[in-house]
Amino acid sequence: GDKAPGGGAESRVELVTDRMASKRPRVDEARTGYPEVTHPKPRGEGLPGLTRSRNEPDHAVITPESRVWCGLPGWDPRCSAAYLASPQMNGALFTMCLVKMPDGACSGPALPGVERFILVVEGGIAAAITEKALRLSAVESGDDVRGEYLYLPPDMASVVSMKAEGATTILMFEQVYRPSPYLKPELKPSSDKPRMHFGFIDDKPTLDPGTPEVFTLRKLLPLEEAFDFNIHVMDFEPGQFLHCNEMHYNQHGMLMLEGQGIYRLGQGDGRWYHLRAGDAVYMAPYCPQWYAALEPGRTRYILYKDTYRDPLLTGSAGAGYKHNVKYQAGI
Repeated sequence: GDKAPGGGAESRVELVTDRMASKRPRVDEARTGYPEVTHPKPRGEGLPGLTRSRNEPDHAVITPESRVWCGLPGWDPRCSAAYLASPQMNGALFTMCLVKMPDGACSGPALPGVERFILVVEGGIAAAITEKALRLSAVESGDDVRGEYLYLPPDMASVVSMKAEGATTILMFEQVYRPSPYLKPELKPSSDKPRMHFGFIDDKPTLDPGTPEVFTLRKLLPLEEAFDFNIHVMDFEPGQFLHCNEMHYNQHGMLMLEGQGIYRLGQGDGRWYHLRAGDAVYMAPYCPQWYAALEPGRTRYILYKDTYRDPLLTGSAGAGYKHNVKYQAGI
């Protein structure tokens, strides 16, 4: 065949690389939030009624055209939520939902014993934690904006109110907190309880995902046993993929924040999904899972993962463990 000007295979590789680089949008240093989550591009699925959403025994995919909005008990009645994962799904310990909050609307309290994590996707909020509210924003910067995400432990999630500053959308995870039986509060009194945590995603250090993985990994919560789940943010450049087709006892709730790619989910030959910003996925325990990022820009997704708890404390096994502890204690 013909050779590229100036040389052989090496020159052709450089030419292709240059073309790919020119197609990729630069990641601006200015924070812009995640507009494609709240204002997804036209999908072009075709006739009304068609959807890429699917519910399988070990996973579910919910795309923007399938979101159903409802009121939230205890919240400002002007707020509405679209649930993307909940315990009605096989094995789920948590809820994941998008919440729309008009300007001035206030959140309601979490149920007793429930912890809460929120990411501001659009707009901003002021959390009434101290006399001076903690301000979080998807786009603003400045000394008075302290982050874009917030974790509230159970003793705070049930009392702290959040007020929308402008039209706001948040992603919210909630879970009944599970204390670890291994912690020894008598030795270190502060170690047995999780504490409030907030910040900016890109301020978190990148972690080594383990060889041969090459994606960028950040964990938003402390790697401490007091926390019974963590929130991962994973970035993939086009062409990068998971080397491991993962299969583990942990469960996931995931929302695509930027980009697009292919997710393989499920048993046997599995199902292959073309996912884009705004799509949500629930992955049950031991659901095989694999991802590859497509052009033109990076993929970023946020993912819930239950951590630091023995599998014997989870699900039906957890219920049996608690029953046995009570039986041995004579309760």
